[in-house]
Amino acid sequence: MSASNRPRRDGRGCFQCSKRRIVCDGGEPTCHKCQKKGIECSGPGRFRFYQGTSIRGLSQRGTVPVTAPGPLPQPQSSCTGKQPPLNIRWQSDRPSARGKRKQSARPKGKTADANSRNSQHCPSTTDTAVCDERHPARSFGDNVSSPASAISLNEWCETPGSQADDETVEEVASSKAVQIYSPNSISPWIPPLSSGTRMFLSHFADEVAPIMVVLDNISNGYREILLPLACQDELLQQSICAVAAQHLALRHPCFRRSAESGRAAIISRLRRDAFQEPTERLFSASTWATLIVLLVGETITASPDYAHLLQMLFCMAGNTPDMTMNSVNQFLTQQTHMFQFLGQPFLGESQGLDMLQLPLDLFLDWTYYDLPPESTHTQSLGIMREAFIKASQIYIGRATHNEDQWQHLEELKQLVSRIHPDEQGSHALVWVCFIGAADSTTPEHRQFFSSRMEAVFRKTGFQNVAAAIQSLPAIWSQKDSGRWTSRLIRTLPALIM
Repeated sequence: MSASNRPRRDGRGCFQCSKRRIVCDGGEPTCHKCQKKGIECSGPGRFRFYQGTSIRGLSQRGTVPVTAPGPLPQPQSSCTGKQPPLNIRWQSDRPSARGKRKQSARPKGKTADANSRNSQHCPSTTDTAVCDERHPARSFGDNVSSPASAISLNEWCETPGSQADDETVEEVASSKAVQIYSPNSISPWIPPLSSGTRMFLSHFADEVAPIMVVLDNISNGYREILLPLACQDELLQQSICAVAAQHLALRHPCFRRSAESGRAAIISRLRRDAFQEPTERLFSASTWATLIVLLVGETITASPDYAHLLQMLFCMAGNTPDMTMNSVNQFLTQQTHMFQFLGQPFLGESQGLDMLQLPLDLFLDWTYYDLPPESTHTQSLGIMREAFIKASQIYIGRATHNEDQWQHLEELKQLVSRIHPDEQGSHALVWVCFIGAADSTTPEHRQFFSSRMEAVFRKTGFQNVAAAIQSLPAIWSQKDSGRWTSRLIRTLPALIM
């Protein structure tokens, strides 16, 4: 039989048989000769899964276009019912003009044998499509969406196997923009929190934070500022958890031990840091916020140790270096003013006079909100500020003159009556009502102010309000023996606010 009449083999054999220089039997999916020798066969075909280069055939050592090697989303269906290949090259993409094979020495080295073992075949009824899964290693953040993913699987399956159509497909694919995710688009990492910590933070946000501000639905720095800081600062996080446990212990005594141990550990750490830490680290926003949160816990439990924390807070506010007035520092400053205005009169008569004789508008900045003038809250906040100023005048009058102040008490009663007990923000008037009740001499005034304090206690449940109500009979009984402002630190060892 002449060479011209010799039947041409359709299969070109497998890559392993060609390397062994034997005739492949063309078995599918793997040839029998490779199976006999225990060799993993890549199957017949002229594509050898080599990155960017054709190994066999007329286009030997010719450059083969390689699509972007990024991980692609899995299509819902495929033309063969199997999982579609990632990067597809058609068998008919050979050059249109056949030329002589270039005579060039093949470089010695490792072949794509190991890489071809990881390849997958996706046989079709008309053409043979082979996928290439060899991708170079990439670091995190280099996820690139392949242009081939922008073309539907039906377009791939219906594309004819001609060179012109292949060029059209490649042109469409190359026109798709490659999206690269930069590390700047990744949100900052948030450390994982235990279930117990999340429970305490949630309870603090829902039950404690609303009581510490006048209008909770407008703005609440305890929730919007301190809680995000607690996710980054361990000391502040522990203090918030301890205060939340103190509030839970009011109804569930099983939390009392953990609350006391947590509070003691935080105070011990603050004392240790005062002697060991540098000044710039000690007088920081973290320590500042921790002291404010601990004072919140003192109002919950009516602890007599509030005086030490107040002195530490005042020292912190007076020695904090100049910082930019951002939202955090502004909130901490306002809360410090609140504790100075409401807490310093309970440290002693002289300290109370020093505080209340200052310009009070500066220390009432925590009662200001960004509201339109026609808002109903704006009018209520104005009435509250007048009530605070009037109560301050009553305290100063009792500490300096010790005269009857019935007229001032009546004016204070009229101001407080304009705020309904169930109105939002009415709980902030507990300090005002205590000053009015302590200085009252008539049963009418005493009943009015004490009943308003009882309404606040039913709303908040804070023990400092209950302690203030219980101390009123002792203050009234000692009216003739001296000024109640001079005995306040002994009669009422709790922070009323």
